Amino acid sequence: MATGPTSMTACQRQTFLAASSAVMPVWLAMILAPRARLTRWLVDRTATPLLTALGGTYVVLLARGLASGDGDRADLRDPEQVRALLQSPEGFLTGWLHYLALDLVLGVWIWRTAQAEGRRCRLALVLALMAGPAGLVVFSLQRRLAPIG
Repeated sequence: MATGPTSMTACQRQTFLAASSAVMPVWLAMILAPRARLTRWLVDRTATPLLTALGGTYVVLLARGLASGDGDRADLRDPEQVRALLQSPEGFLTGWLHYLALDLVLGVWIWRTAQAEGRRCRLALVLALMAGPAGLVVFSLQRRLAPIG
């Protein structure tokens, strides 16, 4: 295991693992059993609290990063500064929580829309889990190419 200034702390590793693990039951249920009552129950009961926890943790990490005063603020127009920011353990973890939260929002939207419209959504959900926008593109194409009604 690497050590030094670019290594994640134990707390950061635990946060990464906890956040990544917490979203998986919802994703697996939506993908493997999209029409099951248990899936509806799980999404209805856990999606909002999960998103709140992910979003809250993200905001805390973002605020802590902004308040730390370590160096200059990154110029988001400069790809090298953005890359450097995301290479730090704090930047990586903050970005990862951002991905987890937004991909889950997208996945829940795809799942709920598919349920309401009587559509299949497994491929779109797998893609949304692995590469968010790809799932959105596939689901949008499904809806455009095979309209209901």
